[in-house]
Amino acid sequence: MLRLLGFFDDFGHSGVVAAGPLAAQVQASGESDEAEIVEYLDAGHRLTHFMEAGVDVLTGEAHRHTSGCSSLVTDGMWVWRADFAHYLEVYHVPLPGDFVARVRGLGHQMPDLVGADFAPVFDEVVLGFGWTHVDPWDAESVLRPPPRAVPTRAEFVSRARRERPAGPWGKAPRKPRLNR
Repeated sequence: MLRLLGFFDDFGHSGVVAAGPLAAQVQASGESDEAEIVEYLDAGHRLTHFMEAGVDVLTGEAHRHTSGCSSLVTDGMWVWRADFAHYLEVYHVPLPGDFVARVRGLGHQMPDLVGADFAPVFDEVVLGFGWTHVDPWDAESVLRPPPRAVPTRAEFVSRARRERPAGPWGKAPRKPRLNR
């Protein structure tokens, strides 16, 4: 079951979804590893992409997540707005202990979420937000990519030197200019 993170009243959410007014959540400081948690939030998997521009609901100023701010993001277990990282970074809003424990347990690294893993997450969000006009995710249409070997920097440089001969790379030498 997906859990919601940072849906404040100020964003137009109410009832069970809302976490109360943002101004009431502001703290002087956050978790000791808040910067890494912000990076984790920024690296989340986009469930939806909304093309709107928003501003900070407390100051009215634009911020780094202004574009598409209400797009939904997930790690497969939690769902948050794309701009939640901004509110954590600036206002140090409190985080649920279960979420912090998960992020730390993953070493602040976003887990993979592809194909068949993504389908139930997407479908649960669609149902949870009451979007009846959205078709369920077709899990069969997205295949899990096979693992691929990524060369180290040293291997890449070595191969590049073998494949690319030294020299002018096919450029003709420039003609000297005549001084008149």
